[in-house]
Amino acid sequence: MGSVEECLEAQEVECKRPLAHFPPDIWGENFVCFTPQDLLMMENYEQEMEAVKEEVRKMLLENGSDLEKKMKLIDAVERLGVYYFYENEINESISQIFEELRRNDFDIDYDLRTTASYFRIFRQHGYKLPCDVLKKFTDNEGGKMKESLKSDIKGMVSLYEACHLRLNGEPILDEALTFTTHFLESVATMSDQARHALHQVSHFGIQRVESRHYISFYEDDEHRNEALLKLAKLEFNRLQLLYRKELTQILKWWHKFDFKTKLSYARQRCVECHFWATAMYFEPQYSEARMLLVRVLLVISILDDTYDAFATFEEIQLLTEAFQRWDLSAMNQLPKEYMKLVFQFVYDNYEHFAKEMTKKGKPYAAEYAKNRVLDLIRSYYTEAKWLKAKYVPTFEEYMVNARITGVAQILSTSSIMGMDEIVDEKPFQIIPRAPKAIRACEVIGIMDDIVSHEEEQARGHVASGVECYMKDHNMSREQVVKIFNKMIEDAWKELNEEFLIKANPTEDDLPRPVLKRILNLARVVDALYKVIDGYTYSEKLIKEDIITTYLRPIVV
Repeated sequence: MGSVEECLEAQEVECKRPLAHFPPDIWGENFVCFTPQDLLMMENYEQEMEAVKEEVRKMLLENGSDLEKKMKLIDAVERLGVYYFYENEINESISQIFEELRRNDFDIDYDLRTTASYFRIFRQHGYKLPCDVLKKFTDNEGGKMKESLKSDIKGMVSLYEACHLRLNGEPILDEALTFTTHFLESVATMSDQARHALHQVSHFGIQRVESRHYISFYEDDEHRNEALLKLAKLEFNRLQLLYRKELTQILKWWHKFDFKTKLSYARQRCVECHFWATAMYFEPQYSEARMLLVRVLLVISILDDTYDAFATFEEIQLLTEAFQRWDLSAMNQLPKEYMKLVFQFVYDNYEHFAKEMTKKGKPYAAEYAKNRVLDLIRSYYTEAKWLKAKYVPTFEEYMVNARITGVAQILSTSSIMGMDEIVDEKPFQIIPRAPKAIRACEVIGIMDDIVSHEEEQARGHVASGVECYMKDHNMSREQVVKIFNKMIEDAWKELNEEFLIKANPTEDDLPRPVLKRILNLARVVDALYKVIDGYTYSEKLIKEDIITTYLRPIVV
C-alpha cells in the first residue's frame, strides 16, 4: 500500500457518519445543587479537624528513637490521604531517616511487612532504597522468595505493593512480584486486602479512591491511631462536599450549552471529567486548578467525539482549517450548526484560560495549553485521513500520532496551568519535547487500545495500535496484547525511575509537582482503562468509586 496521500487520491468512499451510540449520562439530578446546609456542614468539619490536626502534628514531630513507629505513622498519614497538612514535617523526617539508614549501609532488620513498607515509602519519596534489603527474604540457592513468607498475608500484600515501585534491572523485585501475585490470588477469597491489592495496585490507583479503601482497612487495624483515623474521616467528608460544590458550578455552566440536545452524538460526562480532575489533584488547594482542568477534559471529549464519532471527512477538513486559523470569524465559514457550536466552545474556553492566566501573571501558560489542543486537533485530522484512505500505518507511524491523541501532553500542560506554585515557563517548554516521564505515560496510554480496539473497529474506526503491530509483525491479537502489556510494565519502571531524586539534575528535568501530575495521569489510565473504557462505560467500572467519592460520607 502506498502513502496515505496516494490512498486518499485512489479512494472514493461513500460518506457515512461513524456514529458510536455512546451510553447516556447516568447521574441525572444527583449533583445539580449544593445547599447552604452542605456549606455549613463543610465548615463544621473544618472546625472539628483543627484540634485533631495539631494532635497528629505533635506525633510527627516527636523525636523518639523508634524509627519503625515513625515510619508507620508517616505511611498511615499518607495512605489515609491527609499528608498535605504535614508535607514539610514528613519530607524532613523521611530525609533524616534515609540518611541514617545510608550511614548504616541500609541494614534494615525488620520483618517482611515493615521492610517492604520502608522500600515503598522511600521510593515514593524519590529515595533509591536498594532492593538488596529484600535479599534476606530469599533462599540462598536460586534467589527465590522463601516459602515460609506465605504465612504472613499482610507482609505479602506489603511486598506486592512495594514491587510496583521497581526499576529496570531489579530481578529480585520481578521475582517477588510473580511470587506474591500467585500467593494473593490463592488467598483472595479470604482476605479483603489481598483482593483489593490484586484489583488495584495502590501505587497505580486514584489516590482519593485508594485513601477511602485504606480508611476501612485502617479502621480494622488493632494498632490504629484514633486521632489520625478521625482526622482522615473528617477530611474525607469535607473534601467530598468541596467536590460537590465544584461539580454543581461546573454542571450549571455545562447545562447552559444544552449539548445533550445540540450535540447529541457526544458523550455527556461532566461528572466523570470532574472525577478525572480529582485524580490529577485531589487536595483542597487545587480547587481552581480542577475547575480549569474539567473544562479542558470536556473540550477534549467533545473534540474526540466530533472527529471520531460524528463528522464526515469533509467536515473534519473544514473544522481543522478553522481551528488552525484560530479566529472567531473562521466560524462563519463552517456549513453546519454543530460545527459552529464545537468551534465556539473550544475557542471560548481557551480565551477564558488566557484571561485567567493573565490575572495570575503567567499568560504564557494558556498559550502553551492552546498549542497543545491544536496539536491534538491536527492529530485527530491525521487519523481521519488514514481512515478515509483505508490506510493502515506502521506501528511507528501510529505511535508518533498516538503520543498526541493519547492526551498525555495536553493534560500534563493543562493540569499545571492552574497550579499556583508553577510560575516558571520552563515546564511548559519541556513537556512538548516529550521527556522520559511523558514518554512513559504515553506508552501506558496504549492500555486504551487494548480494551477498546475491537469495538472501535466494528464501527469503522482507524486502525488501532494493536492492528498496526499485528500487520507489521504478522502476529495474532493475543501475541500483540502480551507485547503491549510488557511495554506498559516497562514504562511504569521508567516512570518510577524519573521520580527518583537525581544527584546531578539537568535543566530539562521536570520539577516534582509536575512529575506528580504525570504520575497521576498514568494512574487515571490504569484505573479507567485496564479492563474496559471506563470513561465511556462509567456505569460498568467507576460508578461505585464516584458514588463513594462524592455521595457517601463516612460515619465519624
